[in-house]
Amino acid sequence: MDRVLITERLMFRKWQENDAPVLYELARVPEIGKGAGWVPHKDSDYSKAIIRTVLSGDEDYAITLKDNPQKPIGSIGLCIGSSTKRGIEREDEGEIGYWLGKDYWGNGYATEALSKLIEHCFKEVGLSRIWCSYFDGNEKSRSVLERCNLKYHHRNEKLYNSMLKEYYNETMMCISAMEYLVNNR
Repeated sequence: MDRVLITERLMFRKWQENDAPVLYELARVPEIGKGAGWVPHKDSDYSKAIIRTVLSGDEDYAITLKDNPQKPIGSIGLCIGSSTKRGIEREDEGEIGYWLGKDYWGNGYATEALSKLIEHCFKEVGLSRIWCSYFDGNEKSRSVLERCNLKYHHRNEKLYNSMLKEYYNETMMCISAMEYLVNNR
């Protein structure tokens, strides 16, 4: 059985191929892809392919409202292991990526979702550190990370995104398991 995570207002569940039309409606908005580092989805078939490949990992989840678990409002996922190019050096660390459909911005859902996945990473997965990043100009994401007690660690500059065919700068923020435990006693 697939893992389900629940917060006060949200539920995380595995992506399903029949979510493709909703994913397309959310992910076709240019601002969503630009903030997350990918191109807008071009149609439902493209979204279905993304569900089969990119969103199919053990720790990839569709974010839904708890009272409407059939309809995704965004996505959140965890990638475990090092990424020396980006400054993540240990195999017992993980990076979380997330996004919400534009209609769901400004409700505190991103903070609620990120807080829950961080808790899951430390209490159930057993990671030593969690990383998240935001691209220059994405102040909404920076605010979410700060509300979840992640702290500045370093910047990666002039990285090339082959999907968007452009260079970008990202700020890497993190929280250790010890910092998490101190903040959540």
